[in-house]
Amino acid sequence: MAQDRDAAARARRTEHLRFVREIQQLCADSPGTHARLRRGVGKDVDQVAGMHQFIAHWLPERRNRERDRAYYAVAALIADQPRHVVRDRPTDDSDSEQPTDPYGASFGHTLAEAVLNSPAQERPRRRDSTRRRLDLLVRQSPTGLHRYLPPATRLLRQYETEPDWAQLLTDLTRWPWNEADIGSRWQQDYFRTLHRDEWKKNNETDAAQAVPEPGSPAV
Repeated sequence: MAQDRDAAARARRTEHLRFVREIQQLCADSPGTHARLRRGVGKDVDQVAGMHQFIAHWLPERRNRERDRAYYAVAALIADQPRHVVRDRPTDDSDSEQPTDPYGASFGHTLAEAVLNSPAQERPRRRDSTRRRLDLLVRQSPTGLHRYLPPATRLLRQYETEPDWAQLLTDLTRWPWNEADIGSRWQQDYFRTLHRDEWKKNNETDAAQAVPEPGSPAV
C-alpha cells in the first residue's frame, strides 16, 4: 500500500515538474508570454483569458475548479518573478526526469530557508514575522490561500529563495480537502529547517557526553 502511494506521488511529481519547466521555458523565451502569465497573479480562472492557451492542455477535460485554479496560480507566480530569473535558469531537462523522491520541499521549508538567508542582524525580526505569515497562511480557505501566496513568494525573492513550485502545485490541488495535514507539514518543516543546525549541534553534544572517557568504569 505504501509503495503504491509513493508510486502515485512520484508520478504526480513528475507531471508537476514537467508543468513547471514548461512555464519557466515559456517565460524565458517570450517577454509577451511572460507578461500575459504574470497578469494572472491573484486572479481566478475566469479572470485570466490570456492564460488559457498555455494551461488548458495540462488539465483533464472534466473540470475541477480548485485543481484548475492551482495550475493557473502557480504559473502566474512563476511568471511574477523578474524575467532574468527564469531566463538564467539551467537549460537542461533534469527537472523533467523521473524524481527519486516522491515529494519536494514544502512551502514552510522554503520560508525557513528565506529566514536563514537573511542578514544576521535581521534574522530575529524576520524569524518572528515569517512565522506569523506562515500561521496566517495555514489558516486560510483555498480562496484566502491564493490571496496571500503572492506577497509571500515575493518575500522569498528578497532573499533569493525560490519555492519548490511542483510541490506547491501538489499542495494547492489537495488543499481544499487536506488543508489541516498540509498546514501542519508546512509548520513542522518551518521549525525543523529553521533550527536544524542548532538541533544537530545539540544532538552531537549529547552523543559526545554519552561516550565514557577512557578508563572510566562501564555502567
